[in-house]
Amino acid sequence: MKKKTAIPYSVPKASPIPHETLELSNRRELLLCGVLGIEEYHPEKVRIKTERGIVEICGSSLSLCWAGEKRLLLRGCFEYLRFENRPPKKGGYRSCR
Repeated sequence: MKKKTAIPYSVPKASPIPHETLELSNRRELLLCGVLGIEEYHPEKVRIKTERGIVEICGSSLSLCWAGEKRLLLRGCFEYLRFENRPPKKGGYRSCR
């Protein structure tokens, strides 16, 4: 009679919670978590630095409502959002802390 050997079952690791989250409400309000700084800020275009790259928001009447604790709330009329998955260049931004 053959011995049965137990095959160890390995539980896959849960994917880590992303450092960046983005919530968009009615194309008028955006909450971004995981912010490292602001690279560019104009009423028509905002570029935000995160660990994984740059989030670019374009539209009209964009205004920064508050920033702190690696979070940022932006209001305005959003036309489009673009993600750049490249390491952002060092310097040239203002920290949100």
